[in-house]
Amino acid sequence: MRSPREFTANFRRGRGNDFAGNSILAVVTLAVFLSGPGQTYGVSVFIDPIIDETGWSRSLIASMYSLATLLSAGGILIVGRYIDRLGNRRVLVVATVLFAIGLILASLAIHPLMLMVAFALMRTFGSASLPLAARTLIPHWFLSRRGKAFGIIGVGTSLSLALFPVFGEALIGAFGWRMAWRIEAVLLVLILIPLVLRRIHNRPEDIGQHADGMPREASGLTTSAIMYENDVSWTLRQAMSTSTFWLLIGAGLVPSLVVTGLAFNQISILTANGLPASLAATTFAVESAIALPTSLLSGWLSDRFAARYVLAASQFCLAAAMIFLLFADSVLIALVYAAVRGASSGLWIVAADVLWPKYFGRAHLGSIRSATFAATVLGAAIGPLPLGIAYDYFGSYSGAIAAMLILPVFGFFAVLYAKPPAAPSVSAA
Repeated sequence: MRSPREFTANFRRGRGNDFAGNSILAVVTLAVFLSGPGQTYGVSVFIDPIIDETGWSRSLIASMYSLATLLSAGGILIVGRYIDRLGNRRVLVVATVLFAIGLILASLAIHPLMLMVAFALMRTFGSASLPLAARTLIPHWFLSRRGKAFGIIGVGTSLSLALFPVFGEALIGAFGWRMAWRIEAVLLVLILIPLVLRRIHNRPEDIGQHADGMPREASGLTTSAIMYENDVSWTLRQAMSTSTFWLLIGAGLVPSLVVTGLAFNQISILTANGLPASLAATTFAVESAIALPTSLLSGWLSDRFAARYVLAASQFCLAAAMIFLLFADSVLIALVYAAVRGASSGLWIVAADVLWPKYFGRAHLGSIRSATFAATVLGAAIGPLPLGIAYDYFGSYSGAIAAMLILPVFGFFAVLYAKPPAAPSVSAA
């Protein structure tokens, strides 16, 4: 094995292949990208074809989707514990297989309950567990460059948002919605599992390496930063005893609830405003195009400034996007709405990934982040309902969107007050 001095010299000369974290970052970015079929933007293009074939109502499918998403929250908490116990590598493999099974089951659905079970698998293991296992791996491999690493993962998220709705529509048009889900399942397994088994390692020390690809003293971190990152690690119970944890949980509910609700009903909202249904796919693409550079910007900002300020900017952008949507009666305003929403998403997801391990350490990150993902799932489960119910009963989405504007306002102030907690006490464990 190379000495630490030789390893550091190679790294500084640009021999990035010596550092396993670079290939791990590439694989987990791909994993986040391939979670697209389980995300709301990936599912949304299947809703109308399912309704056309089965005759099931939009509110019924929305209820099945929301219930399945809600049920998946409990499963995510279990997955988080297994990440801490078994490691991210094994969880990534199992989550990929179960996600693919959910896609295949969805393609076979002949009853709403069957579709709900499929949705539960897709949401538990595709939408949540796959990104959870990927995102909780990165803090172990990157310290001083953590924001940059999560910014790259954010690019994968943005590309997924841009490409999977279009890819799904193309598959549905060519093969029908049932075969489209089967094709996505097969591609997921064939592409991701071999890469995970070959490239993923749980910790740098498992293969004789160091975070950031160099020995601790050469990483650029100050002594106090090193001590904070490596010595102060909270358990989930300790984290839950702080007000910071709950402020961040509450704020994290907002983008998942609002964005999921809007994305799930995107086509219907735009057509209700007199805009073409084809515009929905375009708005996803615009959102992604803006979120992609914003994710990189968010990583840069989060490495240099307090991440909670970046999160506050995200909540502000989300509120602005909702206001634009209320008046989106032209293609231009609809595209502006999508762009501002993309900025909100790009800012939020990267800054949140940086903030949680910075505040609560890495030793129990799987359990802690699983709780945050479960809260996000709860928001996603609730999100489609008020909009769907409002449309079914009042024939308009405007009232529900206006009422939901209070949520990003709350989130804005919540993250500003979410300051780093004091070190945990032993008695709180």
